[in-house]
Amino acid sequence: MFSLIAVIFITVLASCASTSSNKLGDVDNVTGQYEPSVAAAQEGEADVQEKGTAEETGAVRLPSASKPKSYFSKIPQDILANVELGSPQSLTAAMTDLHKTGADFTDNEKVLIYIASEMMRILWPSQKVTWTVFDVTDETPYTGALKSVRNGIYDTSTGNTDFLSTFLPSLVYLMPNITSGVRASCEEGILNALKLNPSSVAANYLAGVFYESNGNYKTAQPYLAKAYEQSQVLELALEYAKVLSKNGNSVLAEKVMNDTGLNAGSNLAILKQSAWIAFEKGDYAVAEEYVARVLQQTPNDLEFVLFRARIFIEKNDYIHAVSLLDMYARQNDSNLDYLILRARVQLDWSKNTNAATETVEKAMQLYPDSLDALLIAARISSATDSPVAGKYADELAAIVLEKNPSNKEALIYAMDGLIQRENWAEAYAISSRLMESQSDNEEVVFKHVTVCLKMDKYFQAMEVAQKAYSANPSSELITQTYVLACTHVLSREEAVKLIDSMMSSASSKMKSYLYYRKSYLERSEDTALADLRSSLIANPRNSDALFRLYEIYYDKKDYRKAQYYLKQVVAINPNDSSVRKLNEALTQLVQ
Repeated sequence: MFSLIAVIFITVLASCASTSSNKLGDVDNVTGQYEPSVAAAQEGEADVQEKGTAEETGAVRLPSASKPKSYFSKIPQDILANVELGSPQSLTAAMTDLHKTGADFTDNEKVLIYIASEMMRILWPSQKVTWTVFDVTDETPYTGALKSVRNGIYDTSTGNTDFLSTFLPSLVYLMPNITSGVRASCEEGILNALKLNPSSVAANYLAGVFYESNGNYKTAQPYLAKAYEQSQVLELALEYAKVLSKNGNSVLAEKVMNDTGLNAGSNLAILKQSAWIAFEKGDYAVAEEYVARVLQQTPNDLEFVLFRARIFIEKNDYIHAVSLLDMYARQNDSNLDYLILRARVQLDWSKNTNAATETVEKAMQLYPDSLDALLIAARISSATDSPVAGKYADELAAIVLEKNPSNKEALIYAMDGLIQRENWAEAYAISSRLMESQSDNEEVVFKHVTVCLKMDKYFQAMEVAQKAYSANPSSELITQTYVLACTHVLSREEAVKLIDSMMSSASSKMKSYLYYRKSYLERSEDTALADLRSSLIANPRNSDALFRLYEIYYDKKDYRKAQYYLKQVVAINPNDSSVRKLNEALTQLVQ
């Protein structure tokens, strides 16, 4: 009798344990967080039973202490899902579904209404909150996080137990004047929130804003595209259009603006984005028109004062650009974009490389991670063959290439620096990379052929030059490149015959180059000198011919004549530090 009662008791106990486990939720495989099932959440109960050894062995275990229920477990899941989605449409739909007539709201409903209201105000300021918002305390992680956001603080005490407690602290990124430490926390919070809900419009939009504001336009685009597919709200459309234009897709950027009905009118946000799209397209006249309309409404908008200066620089209207830069400098003379534009004016218009160097060195000191500052520093070093901030063009470009290996400008400046320092092996590696993507760039072709000849790669030099010349025989630089290769690869007689055949139809500048190259083929010094004089008659500012005359007279130890020609080279290329050094040394020798 006793054994029969024991068997019945054990059977009933096992049956109860099995029935209880069917109501449990699941453990999320990505986050490790407990996620209640829909049925359990709607009933407001979910007893969590430990899994593991007991299940594997078939042993019977009593339920352990359950984890706390979700704060919003009694709210219908479709309402909570719409709040997490976070678009203006889904937030409004959630609040409509939660609306009660003549009934009291529970505390968790009031908190969810507060969350939806703050998300709407912070993320989508163009939209209105059309529902009643209740006063709430700071007693929940959600309300505490949002009030920290308003104070520019990233709240780390939410526990990150669900999507909202993980995502809400990151809204601080849209507050003004946050610190770099807060920005770093925001990125982690946004990405963690997206792991919990990859479809959230709010989280994808904020991720796009984060990466766009840090200049990572390629990274930003897919996040914004995903958000835009679900909502075409003003803020999202403008941000997506901006990133598209920055990534060179101005056509799609304009389509986004048109599809969402964003006509400029007098709306400042739309006017500004229209200006950037036109600028990225290279339509500077239209861009200037939009910028002027912005400044009519907000004359003290320093960002667009600087933007207008940038447009003038692109149009080579340096007089108006300098006036605007001076105006901007009275308010802020340490802004990165201002320093870059000022350096460009000093380099391209004033031709004052010393001033440009000083300006860009200030930018590099204030903004050591700026790729734009490094690039213009590399450009200055390339043009002057002298260091900027203690580094030459190839060294500056190498820093950029570490962060952006495919940056075309950096590759060109790296090649220039290596050529100037006669590091032919590394220059060849860089020029070969450039030829893969820029074989139609005449400067790249010329420099690659030059490097090949220095490396005794005559067949490759001739092949590249001949191919380029066949494709574009009207280009003077390509023709010079072809002649340069021929004078190294062909026999003397063949090269002279080629040059002579080109003389009759050549322009003065081209004729000057042909005589200069022919001087290397002459058997006597007198005929070489005659060719060089003919070269200078055709083009008195041919610095290559002048430098060749300097070399001939220097080798003959006729230093005064050598200096006569070298001084002319210095006058034509005043920024070339290597030529200046030769002249200084020669001056000491003459004295």
